Amino acid sequence: MNSNRVMLVYPDYRSSDVFTAGYLPVGLGYIAKALEIAGIEYEVIDLNVDSVDDLMSRLREFCPEFIGISMMSYGCKRTYEQLHALKSAWPEGKIIVGGPHVTANGERVLMECPAIDVGVVGEGEAALVEIALGSEASAVKGALYRDGERVRFSGNRDFVTNLDEIPFPTYRGFKLDRYDRSMHLTSSRGCPYKCIFCGAPRILGRKWRKKSVRGMVEEVEYWYERNYRDFYFDDSNFAVDKTRVSNFCKEIIRRNLDADFKAEGLRADHFDRKLLEQMRQAGFTHLTFGVESGSNEVLGRLKKGETLEQIESTTAAATELGFRVTLFFLIGSPGEDVKDVNKSFQLALKYNVANVYFFNLTPIPGTEFYDWAIRHGYQDESGGRYPEDNFGFSTEAVLPTDAMTKDQVTKCLKQARRIERQVRVRYSLQEHLRNLTGKRYPLSRGFLEASSWFFSFRATGAVYEFLIRVARFFVGGRVES
Repeated sequence: MNSNRVMLVYPDYRSSDVFTAGYLPVGLGYIAKALEIAGIEYEVIDLNVDSVDDLMSRLREFCPEFIGISMMSYGCKRTYEQLHALKSAWPEGKIIVGGPHVTANGERVLMECPAIDVGVVGEGEAALVEIALGSEASAVKGALYRDGERVRFSGNRDFVTNLDEIPFPTYRGFKLDRYDRSMHLTSSRGCPYKCIFCGAPRILGRKWRKKSVRGMVEEVEYWYERNYRDFYFDDSNFAVDKTRVSNFCKEIIRRNLDADFKAEGLRADHFDRKLLEQMRQAGFTHLTFGVESGSNEVLGRLKKGETLEQIESTTAAATELGFRVTLFFLIGSPGEDVKDVNKSFQLALKYNVANVYFFNLTPIPGTEFYDWAIRHGYQDESGGRYPEDNFGFSTEAVLPTDAMTKDQVTKCLKQARRIERQVRVRYSLQEHLRNLTGKRYPLSRGFLEASSWFFSFRATGAVYEFLIRVARFFVGGRVES
């Protein structure tokens, strides 16, 4: 075993239909950069692109003193099993776990998984560096550590206020050729909002913190010089500061950086038409908005802090300007009945959006919704505290609500999958027609609605895909998928 060596491991989430493989693990990238600057030798194994055999082989060759894991609550039981296997294969290495799961659940995680030696709560860059350089966990702020049979906490570490002080990842040691060519960027941390279903405020802090425009552009230029042209901002709240977004767009235009930008983690109330026009000019093409519901009453119960009118205004403007818009909805919110879900379906179909997703609302520890589910007897901590396979895109209800039975929630989820397909088919069909005729047909044209409804069923959807392949063949590729 070699002193100070760290093996960074990202768990396997490929079995999930929510967390897809192919994206760089940005959080682990920040950790790796902090280790690099501190002069600490490290290697990276991402089990979404590497195999378990790769991991075991590198453990024996690299001989790390520390094994660092970034972990979500989703699929945590499988990750616990992986950690036990790691401890058995390399008992000399101290296993240090950070990420949302540990931050949300604290001491309980170390009690549930004896293989874990140290947990890191909150931002982990500085804490892991201090531990790897030899500091005792008890002296490192933000650390959970074992004291005999007990688990103790060293106290919270203050969040970094100025994100320009944190160097952006350059992914030395990552197998960049195994990921897609979209460079994921994080330009802010924290969330000042109170949505009951989201754990971001607890994990990232309630104070929104940002990179400067200069810091954002420097990161884009670094990757632009390395031939990346597709950038994806995956902040929890990208546009809290509209002036920052506007100035970023102006700087991208001034520097004549011809790139494609995408952003999720967007709230409709952060945008107006002028800002959307600037973003379009700067190269933004895809926007993803968290809508949650087509009912103002449900939005109020979710403590979303925005109105349906704001959501519709921004969605209408963004689609009119030619953005590929994705809308995220929830099913199973407190007080939401079948009529409310139908309002969400109507909103999903109202505008010319490219995608909609209806998430199966799941109680996640650290959220107000989890506490609500416990309080109302819908969630039993002893029966299943963490989300496993029944999560996100599952069509089986996680639990009943105070307004719908479990069967009603399941029926709504199954209908939602067809609505999702209908939206995608309708947008795709409209794009095909535009490519063939040079015209954009409005949604008011009845054949678009009728055709997309017909092809939204699984059996007829297969027919649609076949017809598109045939059309592409005969028109020499002008019909795009």
